[in-house]
Amino acid sequence: MGIRVAHLCKAFSKRSETFIYDYVTELERQGTENHVVASRRVNRDERPFEKVRVVPWPSVWNPYRVAQRVLEVVGLDGPLDSSWRTWWPGAEDTLAQIAPDVLHAHFGRPGVKAVPIAESLEVPLVVTFYGYDISQLPRHPRWRAAYESVWQTARAIVVLSEEMKRQAVRLGAPSDRVQVVHLARDLEDFSYRPPEGPVSEMISVGRLTEKKGHLDAIRAVQRVEGQGGDLRLRIVGEGPQRDELEQYIQDHALQDTVELLGTRPNSEVGQLLRRADAFLLCSKTAASGDREGTPTVLIEAQAVGLPCVSTTHAGIPEMIPQDNHFLLAPEGDVDALVDCIRRLRAASTEERRRIAEAGRTKIETAFGLATEAEKLRALYRAVQKPAPVS
Repeated sequence: MGIRVAHLCKAFSKRSETFIYDYVTELERQGTENHVVASRRVNRDERPFEKVRVVPWPSVWNPYRVAQRVLEVVGLDGPLDSSWRTWWPGAEDTLAQIAPDVLHAHFGRPGVKAVPIAESLEVPLVVTFYGYDISQLPRHPRWRAAYESVWQTARAIVVLSEEMKRQAVRLGAPSDRVQVVHLARDLEDFSYRPPEGPVSEMISVGRLTEKKGHLDAIRAVQRVEGQGGDLRLRIVGEGPQRDELEQYIQDHALQDTVELLGTRPNSEVGQLLRRADAFLLCSKTAASGDREGTPTVLIEAQAVGLPCVSTTHAGIPEMIPQDNHFLLAPEGDVDALVDCIRRLRAASTEERRRIAEAGRTKIETAFGLATEAEKLRALYRAVQKPAPVS
């Protein structure tokens, strides 16, 4: 009999969180029974998994939430891990109906919410951290304190890279319970095409936020193109930094050099990747402390055969083959990014094909969806509660 897993997340399934949907459906294909409990259902047509139960989060005008905000202001509220159970009362009842063998919370916030529920239902808890929840949130003392309950209760703590594992251990996670499971993609969805012509069009994909480093990317391309480089950059994504990026493009007359494409469906993103000559992602630590985990777009870009220029930020060096690390710049260093782009453009077609082949091989060996989902299945088997003795 297969293991029954309940996945707890805020919204299922955001376009920016394709990885959760991919894992749930691949685990299902491999024989694990999966159920999702979320506060919202989004993109149902694109993500048609059926076993999803929506338990709405109380509105901002809910009397309890209003009272909690007042208590926070005056400093009389209790610890976060004790308040979540009252804030989302329907989740525990719904999970009790599912009766899972394992409760898997995705991201640190749902992980904290899941602690009292897992204890009440006596279900082993697995929590996966993805990036900001291990870098930015713990800067707040209340969240750092709340994570203590996760470290004490979770039977397994999943992270995306060795770099993130070190972060989790520094925050107090028991090292013997922290396991690396990579974000992954189904590589059958990404046909490989080796580089052919010169690098004249680069593409970047990611939310328009500070940690994605889009302004650094634009500045680097501006300098290369301004020196007779005949280079273009297309950026896919939407976010709070859009006005700033548009203003920079306008102020520097870059309308013919940089194009902001906004949000596009995953199928169209794949087409845009295949039309480009190289990929550019200039991730860096935001002023808030927000950091990447392992950006999924680097899997997709390398899978289709794009040479990738990126940064040594967070888990990115673990995603790029060692032979291609000469295309990684220190985060925030526009001069170094310019040098990386120039090196790539100066490389012969044969050299760029070697770069692309190494990238595809790296993805096939370390970031394939089936292999990483099997790691999760093994983890579930290891932590699940033993069957009652008859």
